[in-house]
Amino acid sequence: MTYFHLTNLRRQIFPTTKPRQAPRWTLVGATGLTAVALLSAALPMSPAEAIYIDWRFQQNKNAYRICAQEMVGVGIAPQAAAAACAAARHPRDISKCVAQINTKTKVAAMDALFNCRRVRRPAELANCVVDINDQAQGAPIASVLDHCRRSLLPERFSECVIGLSKELKFPTEQLLATCIDARYQIGQFEPNAVPPVTSPVQPTPVPPASGQ
Repeated sequence: MTYFHLTNLRRQIFPTTKPRQAPRWTLVGATGLTAVALLSAALPMSPAEAIYIDWRFQQNKNAYRICAQEMVGVGIAPQAAAAACAAARHPRDISKCVAQINTKTKVAAMDALFNCRRVRRPAELANCVVDINDQAQGAPIASVLDHCRRSLLPERFSECVIGLSKELKFPTEQLLATCIDARYQIGQFEPNAVPPVTSPVQPTPVPPASGQ
């Protein structure tokens, strides 16, 4: 058997395999993700904004540690941050409230902390202040913060102010006073509501006992 035949027989028994290449869409996807990561790292971002945006990726860390980081990141003094985080039932709620109000409005960090510590729903307070400031402009931010803090349901209060401001051409300050009025509080009747009239319940007669 010649060398040529031996070579062909060897190729048939031991075929040469070439390494498989990754699909082009995989390479394109990996390149795109790398570009996005590099672009995100290159974008300018303040420490306070970075802390606020990245809080969702830090769920497994100590809540008091994250609270202190967020507080100090927006300019709260370490002593005040320690006292606020230690006294909070949910430290992350307080720090997120302060960071959101401070970074998205012109409220000073200490003013935000003062109000966030005095409500039962710090997250709703922050949403109330930011939403009214963005969508119902015209009122001083200090007044918006005060009204949101005084409301029993801050998010419902902000919906009231924003909804009326979209339809009625009233000053935002007037709408703040209207929506915070006692008639909009929980457990109160509407101003023109008529209580339902109910008939008194008649007692059921009891038949006399036998033998009487």
